[in-house]
Amino acid sequence: MYTPSTLRVAAIIAMLLSACGLALSVVAMHYSGMFLLGAISWVLLLWASFLGYQLAGYKLYKDEYKKVGLRIYLIIVAFALFLIYGVVAGIVLSVGLLATLWGLKRNYDEWVPSAETTDTEA
Repeated sequence: MYTPSTLRVAAIIAMLLSACGLALSVVAMHYSGMFLLGAISWVLLLWASFLGYQLAGYKLYKDEYKKVGLRIYLIIVAFALFLIYGVVAGIVLSVGLLATLWGLKRNYDEWVPSAETTDTEA
């Protein structure tokens, strides 16, 4: 559940769902003009999904893969939350998830210069 290859697949699914949510928000914005926050949220979740995909390729410890995996799975859950609860909960969730994944990636990039991606594992 928290192996690098599984996390990469989950991150790709999260990116696809985020792109679908962004498309829905853009269509809704076109017709009503009031879903700008939804589109911004989807862009942030798409970015967070991409960061999760990159982190899944790093050489990490098992507990670090679990941290990344939980956030990637939360992005997938966010898709359902957006459809059910709407924009306000979504913007808070998307900013929080993006900030934590960005912080994890930044820490790994700064502290471990040998944290190279492992394309052979995927």
